[in-house]
Amino acid sequence: MSVWGKLFTAVRGGANEAAETVADKQALRILDQEIRDAENSLRKARSDLAGIMASNKRLSRKIEEAREKEQRDTESARAALQAGREDLARGLADRISGLRQEIHRDEGELERMQASQGQMMRAIQDTEHRLQQMRREVENVKANESLIKAQSAIAHSQSGVNSKLGNAMDSLERIRKRQDETRGRIEAGAELAALESGSDLDRQLAEAGIGGSRSSSADDVLAQIMGESKPAIGQSRDPLGIERKDN
Repeated sequence: MSVWGKLFTAVRGGANEAAETVADKQALRILDQEIRDAENSLRKARSDLAGIMASNKRLSRKIEEAREKEQRDTESARAALQAGREDLARGLADRISGLRQEIHRDEGELERMQASQGQMMRAIQDTEHRLQQMRREVENVKANESLIKAQSAIAHSQSGVNSKLGNAMDSLERIRKRQDETRGRIEAGAELAALESGSDLDRQLAEAGIGGSRSSSADDVLAQIMGESKPAIGQSRDPLGIERKDN
C-alpha cells in the first residue's frame, strides 16, 4: 500500500473513531429517536392492519350475501321446475354457477387476507412487547446513567477534598517542623548563654552537692541553734544563765 493509501486509511479510521465517540456520547438520544421511529412504524402497521381487517370484513359480508343469493336462486329454480318452467330454472342455474365461482374466488382471497392479517397481528404484538421491554431498559439505562454521573461528581468532589486535605496536612507538618526547629534554636541559645555566664557550671555543682549555699530550711536552722546552745564540758548554766564550774 502506498503512503497516500495508508494516510487515507488512517484518516478514515480517525473519522470512524470520532463518529463512534459522538455516537457513544449521544447514545441515549439516538436510542430515544430510534424508539420513536419504531413507534411511528408500529402505528403505521396498526393502521395498515385495520385496513386489512376492514377489507376482510367487507369480503366476508360479500361472500355471505352471495351465499344467501345462491340459496334464494336455488329455491327459485326448484319452484320453476315444479311449475314446468325449465327455461327459468336453467337461467337461475347459470346465475347460481356464476355465484358459486365468485364465492369460491372470494373465499380464497379471504383466506389469504386472513392469513396476512394473522401474521401482521402477531408481528405487531411481538413489536409492542419488544418496544415495552426496550422502554424499560432505556429507563434503567437512564437511571444508571444519572447514578453514574452523580457518583462521578461525588468521586470528583471527594478527590478534590482529599487533595485539599492532603495539602492542609502537608502545611501542618511543615508548621510543626518549623516550630520544632524554632524551639530547638531557642533552647540552644539558652544553653549557650548559660555557658557564657557560668551559671550552667554552678547549676551542675549544685546538682552534685558541691559548694554553693547551704540549705536554710527550718530543720537546719533549729539543728544549728541546738548545737550552739549545748554547754561546754565542765561548765553548766544555772537557771539564771550564770556560768559555773563543776567541782
